[in-house]
Amino acid sequence: MGLIIWSIPGEEALLLAQESNEKPDRVWRVSIDGNKRFEDIVLKRYIANKQPSAWKKLTFFRQKGFEVSETEVRRDAIRIQRFYQRRGFNDVEVEYRIETLNRSWKKHLIFSVTENLPIRTDSIEIQLVSSKKDSVLISEDGSFARAVRRLPYRKGRIYEPIREPAVIASIEQGLRELGFPYSETRVQAYIDTTAKAADLVVATQTGPRARIDTIHVEGETTLAEEYIIRESGLESGNFFSERSLREAQREVFKHHLFRLALVSIPEQPMDTTINLLLRVKELPLRSLQFRFGAGDFDRLDERLALDNFYKLFRTQASWTYRNVRGKGEKFTISGRYSHYNRRISGEYVFPYIYNTKSSVIINPFYQFRDERSYDILSAGIINTFGYEYSRNLTGTFSYEYAINDESNVRSASEFTELEVQTDSLLSYNISSITGSLFYTNHVRRDREGVVVQPFLELSGVFGESTFSFQKTSIDVRKYTELNPTLVLAARARGGAIYYAKQDSLPSDIRFYAGGTNSVRGWGTQQLGPKRVVSTTDTSQTSPVTGLSYVPEGGRAVFNFNVELRQDLNGILKGFGMAAFLDGGQVWSELGDIDFSGLQFGVGGGLRYQSPIGPIRIDVGYKINPSRADLNRFDGGIDEGNWTDRWAIHFSIGQAF
Repeated sequence: MGLIIWSIPGEEALLLAQESNEKPDRVWRVSIDGNKRFEDIVLKRYIANKQPSAWKKLTFFRQKGFEVSETEVRRDAIRIQRFYQRRGFNDVEVEYRIETLNRSWKKHLIFSVTENLPIRTDSIEIQLVSSKKDSVLISEDGSFARAVRRLPYRKGRIYEPIREPAVIASIEQGLRELGFPYSETRVQAYIDTTAKAADLVVATQTGPRARIDTIHVEGETTLAEEYIIRESGLESGNFFSERSLREAQREVFKHHLFRLALVSIPEQPMDTTINLLLRVKELPLRSLQFRFGAGDFDRLDERLALDNFYKLFRTQASWTYRNVRGKGEKFTISGRYSHYNRRISGEYVFPYIYNTKSSVIINPFYQFRDERSYDILSAGIINTFGYEYSRNLTGTFSYEYAINDESNVRSASEFTELEVQTDSLLSYNISSITGSLFYTNHVRRDREGVVVQPFLELSGVFGESTFSFQKTSIDVRKYTELNPTLVLAARARGGAIYYAKQDSLPSDIRFYAGGTNSVRGWGTQQLGPKRVVSTTDTSQTSPVTGLSYVPEGGRAVFNFNVELRQDLNGILKGFGMAAFLDGGQVWSELGDIDFSGLQFGVGGGLRYQSPIGPIRIDVGYKINPSRADLNRFDGGIDEGNWTDRWAIHFSIGQAF
């Protein structure tokens, strides 16, 4: 057997090794220069070549893609050029160059833009082809006039062809609101490229103004057609309106019987009357629902262990019967069980009173609640009238009558040190009228907008109540989107109990603060006035007595929250984080109000967007706790430790 050996000189061997390991050219940086009208971040959305993120650059040895393609770069130059042309810059010029960075395979892609002068609108004319009567109606309508004034095509502005669909939609939308469902609009542009001027004509044929003739309901439903049409709010003989169709679809869809509602205009000849089609799909008439979960994590007064772990679990069951009596009414019976809250209740809903926006709910209930400083057993009925004034404003008016047995934990000063504690019992009736409003302004998924919720309760108006008082509160929330991934959320809440014949009010009526949805850093109801209680453990050979604090509540409350919410989707899909500053106080009497006594909590947490809502875990730190917050007692008794300044809050849903 022969042996063949190749000998390669050292330099040639090195070059061969480099070629075999040579990396393909990759886009490392993308820049755009010469652009004045549009920012880089805007133009980069419309090109295919992207530069890797800082994180990807750090781990680029594992990355694929970002390879330089001359063909794709030329296409990107054309994309930028067309972007400008559609926005009035017909003579724009776009060139590109590719530069090498500190490594031969790292490329810097640079697009150079020469915008040149844009075409501007010199004149605009609105032409309406309609009857004399309809022309007068349209010209005198303030909403249509405002829509015309707000058109993006105005004298002196840059003429942007890409805006043409928006102009047509705005004109036709305004006419459809006035009852012209068949209007057709087109835009004609006469452009002088030398003078950089455009004369525009917006020509519209309005067609006939139409009234609603028939409303046909389609779909398998157990509810009579007349009730479905009634729920929509549409009536034969009324003029057609695009807004009324949207409202009708929304009203039917929010009805508890339907899972689908769609209002449309079927094909038909152009006429002064119009037929509508309402498609619906029902939910099951009867349904049984079970829920199981965990909560009250900051409610445990003792350290979590195997023998008390069950206190965190909760379950709920409900049975619903829809379309009771064949009139779209609903009956629900539900039960809820946890260590701290047991409730059984019924609910009967009348979804239509005198229009689709009004409803009545009758709600009998029987409930036991275990709060930190008291237990309460209640039985009663709540009758609520609700009215949706608009999409932004909803109001409720309720009357509640309840019989209550409240068992309060007695103070340490009320019994001897080794005496087995017995709670004080207070039985009383509540007969109260309450009113509340819920106002929202451009709220979009807790990212932008304002929410205002005032509340008023008058007790003892008819003389059936054991206690007479006036209780009022207001909750204001503001959401500001600082950038696509960062939101600033703020809330302020205040309340007061005014005139009361009695010096002392039941614990369940008073205000409290602290907890996962209030002032974080404190446990549920733990912020504010407290009293000392003594507990005696008789399970030992010798009784062991310990001291603790329980909240007293008060007649006035104020708390605020400021929270920065950062979306981490770019790093960890579905995750987010937050930093917050909370503060507040509860005052025993109105005369005690002093904002210099506010207490503050600061902290942060993580969020995960799960299918059931944001799963939230927060850690709060008390900045200025009181002696009671740190479990320190008179006589030099200190039963606290370093963990008393901290609180962990776990919940589903945002804090506010």
